[in-house]
Amino acid sequence: MAGMRLQQACISGFTAMLLMFLLVPRVQAAPGYHPGSYYAAHVIRDGGELVRNEDTDSGFRWEDFSVLRIKGNRIPAKSGHGLEVFADVYGMPVGKPVTLKVTRPVRMATGETGSRTYTRTQSLYKSDSHEVQVFNYTYFLDEPDELVTGEWIIELSYRDTLILRQTFEVYPDPS
Repeated sequence: MAGMRLQQACISGFTAMLLMFLLVPRVQAAPGYHPGSYYAAHVIRDGGELVRNEDTDSGFRWEDFSVLRIKGNRIPAKSGHGLEVFADVYGMPVGKPVTLKVTRPVRMATGETGSRTYTRTQSLYKSDSHEVQVFNYTYFLDEPDELVTGEWIIELSYRDTLILRQTFEVYPDPS
């Protein structure tokens, strides 16, 4: 009788392990992000100085400023405000390039709203872990053509695999 209970316990234990193996999600092989590390934010530049910089499209760059972050995806169309996406990315080789694609609203010559997409290749930031790299994208709305209301879409991909997609709604400045 004791041998029968032991055999049932072993079979039950084996069944439980098999079910756990089949039902518990495994670590993804494709690139992804740790949900606990991910955030989207409305950012506000505080202070700082606009200085000449020949390495930028506009010829200027903001320096020595702090950033106020408000979690969320709604941003007023106001100079000095912007958007930010942060995530710990896993499941891809360290140092390999990723593709950042930004689609944003633009005002057409006709006065209608259209969209423009920018794509660039970049690297992720290294972290203390060899399994995780950091993605951080911050963009401030400063130029008149950036203060157009509508949807901004930030996408990060590795090869043909989409890692993350975040949308932001830029709305009319209420002030």
